[in-house]
Amino acid sequence: QKQGVQEAHASQGHSAKTTKKIVLKLQCQSCKHYSQRAIKRCKHFEIGGDKKGKGTSLF
Repeated sequence: QKQGVQEAHASQGHSAKTTKKIVLKLQCQSCKHYSQRAIKRCKHFEIGGDKKGKGTSLF
């Protein structure tokens, strides 16, 4: 037997976007006001990471 009431669809437990926005928190030196500036979206972000160049080896 089919009932007329449909069951509610369960919501997914993960976020839709896989990347995060990289945000700079800037503070004013005189009034200590914070402002946030978004740079871009990426999965992995490393500050001051070593650049991969020609002739560099992993070992």
